[in-house]
Amino acid sequence: MKIVIELNHPKHFYQFKQVMNILIQKGHSIQIVARDKDVLLKILQEEGINYQVFGVHKKNLIMKLFAVIYILNNYYKILKKAQPNIIISKASLYSVFLSKLLKCKTIIFPDSEVVFVTNKIVAPLADRVITPENFELNYGVKHIRIPGLFENCYLHPSVFQFNNEELNKLNIIKPYVVLRFIGWTANHDVGKKGISEDKKSEIVNLLKNRFQVYISSEKELSDNLKEYSLKIPASKIHHVLYGAELYLGDSQTMATEAALLGTPSIRTNSFVGEHDMSNFKLLESKYHILRNVALEGNLFDVIGELTEPDKKNEWMDKRNNYFSSIGDTNMIIAELIESVCNK
Repeated sequence: MKIVIELNHPKHFYQFKQVMNILIQKGHSIQIVARDKDVLLKILQEEGINYQVFGVHKKNLIMKLFAVIYILNNYYKILKKAQPNIIISKASLYSVFLSKLLKCKTIIFPDSEVVFVTNKIVAPLADRVITPENFELNYGVKHIRIPGLFENCYLHPSVFQFNNEELNKLNIIKPYVVLRFIGWTANHDVGKKGISEDKKSEIVNLLKNRFQVYISSEKELSDNLKEYSLKIPASKIHHVLYGAELYLGDSQTMATEAALLGTPSIRTNSFVGEHDMSNFKLLESKYHILRNVALEGNLFDVIGELTEPDKKNEWMDKRNNYFSSIGDTNMIIAELIESVCNK
């Protein structure tokens, strides 16, 4: 079968990396199409992955609208030439729309209940919708639920092995903490916000006396924070997260990644609250490896709690308990993709 995998975010590559290898070993043909966003293309280059660019991420809403026509036209040309049997994406409007023109099938993998476009347009047009089992929405007979979270695909201990030598090569000073600030320019971020500039400085001032502080940021840091910028190859971020004493940020993805790597993890943004996404509620209430803090919440109290002695060891135990209850997510997904291809 000819399979196109669409990537729009670094997480998407890691999520499908092992699945791609399984499908290739089974004799399927895989083609990667990627959007130029954040550090995705850098990661693909560092990993030696062949890909085609189908579009560029625009931060301004007006520019996003103009970019749609270009993306559809460019993407259509790529797909027309590839003639795939199936297109796989996180939850791409482009893929489900173009699949109807090209008469191929689509599978999407949403894990956030709050994205309007996914719920009202993308999911109804997709042939299969695969989500974590805790996903709170129901897409009907096409909906398949699998154990665990999609981050299991690349952070399960059988897949990710921490290498302390890699950390040493990066000249990371221990003990350290990692802060992550996103740009809030994605479509699903409209009307939402993260950590303010003033609070970013307060967080750094609180932590810098006990830890080396490293900041990963989608947008340019203010002058007083630039010295803390994390300068590493993008593909090494999971080794850095694993070795940290604490992760804190307004990112959705990296908070989950840090938690599943056994690092005390704090997520704070305006999504946090009664109507938060199910995966974050699950990690906090059932597995106790993530703390979700509202922007107006007691963030500094939580920082103090999670930087107490032996918290890192406690989180590693929680991580091991989490993964001991989950099967081989990559093999489950690969077999589901094959089942759709064969129908």
